[in-house]
Amino acid sequence: MQITIRGHHLTITPAIEKNIKEKFSQMTKHLDQVNSMQIKLAKDHQIDKRSHKGSANHIAEAIIRLPGVELFAQATADDMYTSIKKLTEKLKRQLAKHRKCNVLTSMSWLF
Repeated sequence: MQITIRGHHLTITPAIEKNIKEKFSQMTKHLDQVNSMQIKLAKDHQIDKRSHKGSANHIAEAIIRLPGVELFAQATADDMYTSIKKLTEKLKRQLAKHRKCNVLTSMSWLF
């Protein structure tokens, strides 16, 4: 599986990269159909009156490519680690739903 991580207005530190690879490898260890993953991390530097702590300006996005389907999720939070955690939770739900649909369609010949 190929994981591509890129940062927009943000430097990808080794700690962030390690965190992402751990979380995404745990998430997909029971799913060997994953072709590739693209993760984009960004920080919104827009300064206005409301730009302060609690503004959820750390953005994490991911695209997971499976045979015949692409899954996309986006999460925002006050810090990057929280947004990555929220992102993995969203993608876990999507992958579980995808697995459930695949099991049901593969078992449809039984009925």
